Amino acid sequence: METYFYEAFEQMERLGPGSDESTKRAMEFFPNPDAQLRILDIGCGVGAHSFQLATYFPNAIITAIDNHAPNIDRLNQTAKQRGVSNRIYAICMSMFEMTFADASFDLIWAEGSIYIAGFEKGIQDWKRLLKIGGYIICSEISWLLDTPSDESYHFWHKAYPEMDTITNNLRKIEAAGYAIKGNFVSPSTDWTTHYYDLMENNLQCMREKYVDHVEAMQVVEMLQTEMDVYHSNMQDYSYVFYAMERV
Repeated sequence: METYFYEAFEQMERLGPGSDESTKRAMEFFPNPDAQLRILDIGCGVGAHSFQLATYFPNAIITAIDNHAPNIDRLNQTAKQRGVSNRIYAICMSMFEMTFADASFDLIWAEGSIYIAGFEKGIQDWKRLLKIGGYIICSEISWLLDTPSDESYHFWHKAYPEMDTITNNLRKIEAAGYAIKGNFVSPSTDWTTHYYDLMENNLQCMREKYVDHVEAMQVVEMLQTEMDVYHSNMQDYSYVFYAMERV
């Protein structure tokens, strides 16, 4: 099924909800964009935010990791084409098997990926990789209401039971020993215009291509259900960017 899952995202620049505008807004939490920085982009996908990082932080060296080799190949090829392969190094690596030395990075960027590790575990485990004064800036799917609809609660409780409210996530940040530097809720267009609308075209192509293929259609229906839940309950949850400093 994994093959069909990746096909659903074929040719998409972003592999999760987001936008250039939200990425830039989140980057502005970091206080010294012109400094000589080492940045780790965890779950880089095909590099949508890796290239924004390279632009916004003009003197940074960026290590981008993802566990899907075709994503890394595409990112490295694009970096070469754009003339930034001397500043962006993409590596096929799992976030669970990172071998970087302690205090290696000034900024860890994790856009739409920290849920794989779990928000609380991710900010705890990744802390060793940061220099003192270094930042984690990540986006995490979060409840916007204390009492969401039954439909969205049951869907996400099954898909991601650790999903929590903004208030509770801020408490987890402080409990892990960070200083909170800011947060904001991603707009609904990050989910619709920049993500689901594009995915819908891919899903329609897969419906026509795999009309009698059970596994492929299971992937299509799974993603369609996710989209339907969001469109019916977008007031309940969104991605939230969180910025924190290791103190």
